[in-house]
Amino acid sequence: MRKNRRPHELVASAPPDRVVAALVDQLADAVGGQAAYCVPATDRPEQLDVVASSADSVHCGGDSFREPVRGGGVLLFSGAKRWGEKELKALRDTAGWLAVTADVDRMRADRERAEERCRSLRSEVTAARERLAHVRDLERRRLVRAITTSTLRDLDELRRRLRGFGEQLAEGGETARIAELGSAVDDMLDTFRTVVRGVYPAMLPDKGPRAALEELAATLPHPVRFSGDLGRRVGWQIESGFYHAVAAVLNLLAGEGINRDDPAVEVEFGRDEELRARLRTSVGDLSAGDLRAALHQDAERIAVLGGAMECAVSGGAAAVSVRLADRTTSATTSQGEGSALFQRVTDLVRQGQEAAGAGPARARWDAIAARLVQPPRLAVVADADGPDSAEVDSASLLGVTVVFAEGPADQQLAAELLADDGPRGSVDAVLCRVPPTSEFRAALRRAPQRVELSEVASVDQTARRLITWAPVIAARRAIVSARALLPGLPADHPLRWSVDRIAAESHEITELDLLDELLGGETRLLRGVAEEAARLLGAEGADPRSRLGLEPEANDEQVRVAAQRAANRWRAHAVRPITGGRDASVCDVLVRTAEGLLSS
Repeated sequence: MRKNRRPHELVASAPPDRVVAALVDQLADAVGGQAAYCVPATDRPEQLDVVASSADSVHCGGDSFREPVRGGGVLLFSGAKRWGEKELKALRDTAGWLAVTADVDRMRADRERAEERCRSLRSEVTAARERLAHVRDLERRRLVRAITTSTLRDLDELRRRLRGFGEQLAEGGETARIAELGSAVDDMLDTFRTVVRGVYPAMLPDKGPRAALEELAATLPHPVRFSGDLGRRVGWQIESGFYHAVAAVLNLLAGEGINRDDPAVEVEFGRDEELRARLRTSVGDLSAGDLRAALHQDAERIAVLGGAMECAVSGGAAAVSVRLADRTTSATTSQGEGSALFQRVTDLVRQGQEAAGAGPARARWDAIAARLVQPPRLAVVADADGPDSAEVDSASLLGVTVVFAEGPADQQLAAELLADDGPRGSVDAVLCRVPPTSEFRAALRRAPQRVELSEVASVDQTARRLITWAPVIAARRAIVSARALLPGLPADHPLRWSVDRIAAESHEITELDLLDELLGGETRLLRGVAEEAARLLGAEGADPRSRLGLEPEANDEQVRVAAQRAANRWRAHAVRPITGGRDASVCDVLVRTAEGLLSS
């Protein structure tokens, strides 16, 4: 290598992986001593690690002369035999080019992460397009079936009667036969009008979904009572999607196909950040699964718009809830609007993006923001066959992305599932249908972002638990990712304090971690009452009535009384003489949960 070359000549000619070492060697030759380039240690920012040095004896300490390098590094040398303006210029030039080299490395890493994120987003877009195509196909088949049933079958019947009329003209029964044909034509036209009205309700564009649903209810055989209000009008696509979802439920519950004691249907509308409808009636012997099966296609259509349809049956009484955000949004975002933790973390990430500006850390903050609003991800580890399409469709209806990973469930697979990048990475829960190794379990448990591992639940059960806790899981993941970016901020930057404060004050994360322990078989906790504790923490649903074991129809006063009883019950359990220290701390968490339900 030719000596005394200028740093830019060296950077232009040296291999990329040798640029830093070549610059350091060149500086050592220029000053006739030893040189080294050091950067702050990843886990110990107050200490320095050697990146490259001209001799093994050079280290980042002692009495070496130091020259700061932009970006946090330092260039040092010792034992210089020559020192003057020329050597000082060489030192500063070398420090400048080392900073440029570090910038290039960071940009290259950011580009690789951006490319991986692009591939991940492209795969999600492809999956969303497939779902939309599936929904369009479902709608096409529904319309074809309805219209052909109203035309081809009924027209065939009309044709048969006309032929019979022609054969009987000579028998003198013309008048009665014509009247019969006229009634058949009227019935066919009424049926066809009903079909068309279901496809394009005439009152929907002018007066909104409630008026259109009242018009529909007037044609149904059972009485329907409406209450509540949907507030101001929203976009046509939102109102149309909401109308069709509620109309499907109304046609089912107020139609002729259900045998029950009280045929009346109550429809209660509501509005906050979503359009809401709750339909209640008696359904006899039907179960919630029967209702979900009958409304499967309609639930899938509204899920594509970011809404949801939920069915519950208790004591022969059904309650079907339909909700749709007043703007198209992801499932995590729409649910997170009701979570104070999710909102605080969203604001925190936005501050991180603003603090990063156009610097090298901006891409990482953008990735955190993008992951924050993505649907939760469930990995199913199974044999070569994988989960069937019905299970995947059911989870997709809830707003959960299902990824398949073929066994064995070992440490290597765990690392792939836990990685932030990759088509099967960044998962929030794992359903294992093959025996997992102890290393697999330990890797999921030790991960900064705790990942639930289930070996006995179904895809539907795991997906429902995921969607219930989606805002908390997304917020916790964002906090973990944000902490990894804190070393690049100044020591007194307010974001450092904000991240620690949110993590320390978040009771929702404490609840989720404790619930993971109880559901994961932590038998040493709360022996004999662990199931009751898990229910209060949200194992059967995060809403107050599910947490307190109440019926869906329980009023606010019943919720208040049950929450007070739960707080007193766990406060008394904590001070029992036989309650250990760990159980007592768990009881404190449960008391705070019950008091939170009481105050809300």
